[in-house]
Amino acid sequence: MAIDRDHIVDEALSLLNEVGIDKLTTRKLAERLGVAQPALYWHFGNKSALLDAMNSAMLARYHTHRLPQPGEDWIAFTLANARSMRHTLLSVRDGARLTAGTRPSTPDFADTEQVLRLYVDAGFTAEEALNIALSMARYVVGYVLEEQGERARNEQDTADASTFDEDLAEFPLLRRAAQSLLQTGTINTEKAFESGLRYFIDGIAQSLRARTQQN
Repeated sequence: MAIDRDHIVDEALSLLNEVGIDKLTTRKLAERLGVAQPALYWHFGNKSALLDAMNSAMLARYHTHRLPQPGEDWIAFTLANARSMRHTLLSVRDGARLTAGTRPSTPDFADTEQVLRLYVDAGFTAEEALNIALSMARYVVGYVLEEQGERARNEQDTADASTFDEDLAEFPLLRRAAQSLLQTGTINTEKAFESGLRYFIDGIAQSLRARTQQN
């Protein structure tokens, strides 16, 4: 039975959501599709190629702000892009682990070119533009990796999360600093993400202002 490449990727993403990336195998995927395992290799030479295709499909499906909008400045785009990327990775089980280490395709290069053009037009060098794009992407991936790891642990951990505040009683600075982030015994990851994002943007903007003033 002939199987379509896009159908394979769709089923692979569904399987990922069911079993997680550690238990995602080509054998299980072939069983799900009702084909022999070697049939998958007509479309994907190895599991890494399949993961690359799954990542591309995930981004195409959920990452709605990959490119600058007409008239959008670099700050507004960077904020929207990072938030969209985080939403994307959180939309799929182990989404951060899926995207980490995958290789971009030629269409991805075309999108990156547009993003770099936005930063270069704002006054950054091409190298700085790429560093900004890479650093932001890795901030988001790393952040979501922690979020999804915590989510997985919380699903298995039966301990009373309400004791977290009590655990900090001997550490007054940490307890005071954490008050605005604590939410039912854990960290308000939304607020922490936005804070880190703003620190990132403010640092880049300051660097650009300093160069402008020197010139």
